[in-house]
Amino acid sequence: MLYELIIETRQPPCGGKHPKVYEFLEVETSDPLAYVRVREPELAELLVTEQLPNGDIVIRAEQDRHQVTYQFTEA
Repeated sequence: MLYELIIETRQPPCGGKHPKVYEFLEVETSDPLAYVRVREPELAELLVTEQLPNGDIVIRAEQDRHQVTYQFTEA
């Protein structure tokens, strides 16, 4: 399945870096959770999945001050 993917990474504000970084991708996967586990192996045990009413799949993880959100929208 083809998805439009938004990855939001939150990081502690330091050194003038913006606290949120966004990445926009088009990905093909049959399993969004497996896709995220491959990209974020250090966070694999912390992943929380939610399906929004509009059908989007949201996968979140937080470790210390590092937070990442993957939002998959069917293309």
